[in-house]
Amino acid sequence: MKSGLRKGGNAIANEIVFSELRFRNVSPARLAKALGLTEKVLMQVLRFELDEREQLRMVQLINSIAR
Repeated sequence: MKSGLRKGGNAIANEIVFSELRFRNVSPARLAKALGLTEKVLMQVLRFELDEREQLRMVQLINSIAR
């Protein structure tokens, strides 16, 4: 039961990253390239809850890519 709650929390916790990708019109492939990852690995990383600092860094990177 606890893992079910955690999975739901992960989707919400990283929603800001996905929202920023959509808002800034940055593709996951472009973000993955900037991070030196494949898109598949990026999606695997985003399945896990990022802490606030990691989320902020990801949003800052998305913003710099969008410029």
